[in-house]
Amino acid sequence: MRRTLVLVVLASGLIAAQAKAWTPLVAGVQNTTVPSMLVTQQGSLLVAWDSPVGGTISLSRDHGAARVLLSGDPVANRVQLVQQPSGAIQLYYPNAQGVGRLTSTDDGQTWSASTQTQSHAVGPVNAAAVAPDGTPYFAQDSTSGVSVFRGLNGEAVKNVFPRCCGYAESLAVDSNGLPQVAFFSNADPDGTFLYERLGPDLSPTGSVPLKPTAQHTDRVPLVSDRSGNTFLAWPPGNPATGLTVVPFRDGRPAGDGVSFHGTLTGGDPHMTLALDAQDRLWIVWSGGGAVHAARSRSHGRDFGATVSVPVAGTVYQVSAAGIDGSPGSTDVTVNTGASVLEQALEPGLSVRVFKTKKKAGTKTVVTRWAQALDDGFPVAAATFRIRGRTIHADAAGKAKVPVGSGKAAAPGYAGASFRSH
Repeated sequence: MRRTLVLVVLASGLIAAQAKAWTPLVAGVQNTTVPSMLVTQQGSLLVAWDSPVGGTISLSRDHGAARVLLSGDPVANRVQLVQQPSGAIQLYYPNAQGVGRLTSTDDGQTWSASTQTQSHAVGPVNAAAVAPDGTPYFAQDSTSGVSVFRGLNGEAVKNVFPRCCGYAESLAVDSNGLPQVAFFSNADPDGTFLYERLGPDLSPTGSVPLKPTAQHTDRVPLVSDRSGNTFLAWPPGNPATGLTVVPFRDGRPAGDGVSFHGTLTGGDPHMTLALDAQDRLWIVWSGGGAVHAARSRSHGRDFGATVSVPVAGTVYQVSAAGIDGSPGSTDVTVNTGASVLEQALEPGLSVRVFKTKKKAGTKTVVTRWAQALDDGFPVAAATFRIRGRTIHADAAGKAKVPVGSGKAAAPGYAGASFRSH
């Protein structure tokens, strides 16, 4: 009689490396330029940015040549792209009168003349979001506080942190219509990443301080998915030794989150969060002369393997957009001080290696297995290359493998190494 005696599992979470090259998107920018990236309802990728050369606001559509939308802007600075449920795309940008707005109703191919909003504060537009009902929000900061505007032209406004100083704010509006803001403040001697939920009049109705952390004046990423979740990324510790993605629901923390660790130097980690149309969540950050990315298919409960890509030079800013598809990807831009580089990153494979043992008479038969996973989900298209053989996975991403070191691969994924004992 045959019977299973024991199951031995060894989980493999090796870092996968990309071999692709960064592509220059634009030169002649400042190291403060943070491109705004948007995947439209029709699947087009829009990237907008500012440049001090000629005071321009420019846009690239689907990796095409840069198109100057505005020139002669004496205060050209950070811009924000958002899309309303109607399909209308809004581009908010700073100008000498405060904040202006451009609109496209044909998927970013053509743009309207500029409309002046109700913001008359000169400074970058650091954040923007759209509520489920289509209402846009945008935000600016100054020594007087962090101002959140609501409405197509910012008809309602509230200073949500009337202290000196709040920086690098992000906005998100969850699927229930709850507006939220996150930013870094040096008003606290411990250093604080601050999360606030906002009420109907935009007044803060609750806050969560995340500390200690070193001063970190680039963006505090905040995004909301379509399932009622909001996610914030921050680097705990002083000095930071990694970063954590924290989930929120209904304006309150929904757990401790998922942490990532690694080498951090200089201003690292520069971070960004991105969602695709299937609510798959990407975290992208800089550290140790590289850009790292990991994707969650489980609404932030877990993440798949980390993919790492070296970058020549210093990384000052990071932006990303989640690209839909099977298996999907993320398009990433990095600002290296004078240039913006771009590259698409694929999700990473993880490999679970385990053994099964069965009794066959007086003998014990040992079978070794490898299973390819994407955030715990099996990857049926995977292959395992080991000891000169290529072995195809079954529908559960599993295959019998011999003893030895091997490599797992699958179309659209960054591969991973594994060892079967």
